[in-house]
Amino acid sequence: MFFNFNLGRLVTVLSQSKGAQFLQPLGKTEPWPYGVKFIDPMSLTYANVNLVPRLSQLSSRSNIDTSVQFGPFKLKIPILAAPMDTISGELMVRELFRLGALGVVPRPTNDQPKLTLELCQKLSRDGVEAIYAVGLKNGLSLSRQLKKIGAKMILLDIAHGGILKAVQTAVAIQKIGLSVLMGNIANYEQAQYYRKVGLKIARVGIGPGGLCTTRLVAGTGIGQLSAIFDIQRTGIEIVADGGIKYAGDVAKAIAAGAKVVMIGSLFAGTDEAPGEIIGNTKVARGQASLSYMNDRHIKTGEFRAAEGVQTTVARKGPVKHVINNLVGGLRSAMSYAGAANLGEFQQKAQFVLASEAVRRENQPHINQS
Repeated sequence: MFFNFNLGRLVTVLSQSKGAQFLQPLGKTEPWPYGVKFIDPMSLTYANVNLVPRLSQLSSRSNIDTSVQFGPFKLKIPILAAPMDTISGELMVRELFRLGALGVVPRPTNDQPKLTLELCQKLSRDGVEAIYAVGLKNGLSLSRQLKKIGAKMILLDIAHGGILKAVQTAVAIQKIGLSVLMGNIANYEQAQYYRKVGLKIARVGIGPGGLCTTRLVAGTGIGQLSAIFDIQRTGIEIVADGGIKYAGDVAKAIAAGAKVVMIGSLFAGTDEAPGEIIGNTKVARGQASLSYMNDRHIKTGEFRAAEGVQTTVARKGPVKHVINNLVGGLRSAMSYAGAANLGEFQQKAQFVLASEAVRRENQPHINQS
């Protein structure tokens, strides 16, 4: 079998399809991955690109709409809290819902669902929406129980969302009438398989989290922005999980094709985060940290290594201040792009590669005495 492969025609076809556009000189654009020059296209992080300012008819940032339909939820802002025991507890879930975002209740401790079920019942009684994380072992049975008392979306919370048994469990949960967030994954191949079996939403990111050491311990991962670009091509809805250091990173993730962004370490230290208070600091840890595993009686050794860290962060006050900063940055980015809503933002957004010199120029660089 022979293929008449015309690269020029392929680039033209891709440039006319939905996907990230990279700015080239004299106003020309090229699509992902052909617009990425002089760099491995699968190695991009948020720091490797800037968004391009466009002509705009917007008169005010207050006219910009950041709302999004995410599964069964209509969110005012496209932000989720990560399902970490030092990040997303009842207070965080309630406050994020009040602000128009969404919290994710961490998976049950030692697969004991009692507390998760009690919290779901309490939140449902008060009309507070949340996503509920479950593990692989009892995920389907717990999902059935959670649905009966008001849950609408389940996160199947495992590190490697490419495990076929986990995918099968996610499909089974979806079949009982719940929206399912499945992951984590980081490339086109995995997302294509999700689409093939009928999964609609993927949690994207292997190793970019601020409290994660997967790339150091397992040597595994893909640049977070590249992962979003790659998976976006499949049409799977994306939850961008990890790698967010600045408000501008939220904007880049959304512009690249993410439906919502999941925040972990940036919420650490806020009043609503359930981390232990130590003086003027709060404890924050990854769910794969040695500390978490020890507390949950999860053994490490020959077959399992810790892939996260525990630390303390300065107390930050109410989480609404962090949210306001992130959403303010998103609105600003949308105004630069001339986009009145998130759909327009993804259509109009253009990216440009940032050299090391540009990345230094991005930072405050005033000479101080």
